[in-house]
Amino acid sequence: MKALLKLTVLILPISFILMFFVLLTDDTPYPGADYDVFDMPQFQLKNLQDNELIFNSDIQGDYIVNIWASWCITCRIEHPYLMNLSKQGMPIIGLNYKDERRDAIDWLEKYGNPYETVIHDLKGTLALDMGVTGAPETFLVNNGEIVAHYQGEINPSIWADVFMPVIDDREMF
Repeated sequence: MKALLKLTVLILPISFILMFFVLLTDDTPYPGADYDVFDMPQFQLKNLQDNELIFNSDIQGDYIVNIWASWCITCRIEHPYLMNLSKQGMPIIGLNYKDERRDAIDWLEKYGNPYETVIHDLKGTLALDMGVTGAPETFLVNNGEIVAHYQGEINPSIWADVFMPVIDDREMF
């Protein structure tokens, strides 16, 4: 029993040191960034504002899909930056994630609407198909293919370091 205790006392600190070493030496500047390319999933959901059906074929070209919800505190923090991108002519599609319709509409009326279209995904089915783990998340779509994905708040640094290199490389927008 004493040998097991001594071994545990020795192995536990070494395990923590190794774990922190691996985490601290990770050279990924933005761990929330993902550049796997895959097709935008097929969907048939309703538009938040007018309750009309929207299909993935209704949205063409290059655009951003921003996952948001009225209950999401970080979505409120990133919202002014999305408003700025929208004013610069960036096409943004909103995917309202697991949110009550009235709450989402009230939120957009209060803070402004940067979205060309807002898809209401009450059950999170499209979000799940896209690999969403929470809100906010943002996807860059190039002709029906998702080419970049970021989990977390979009701000000028994230935009410049995560999305702009892909936009420039693919000559989008």
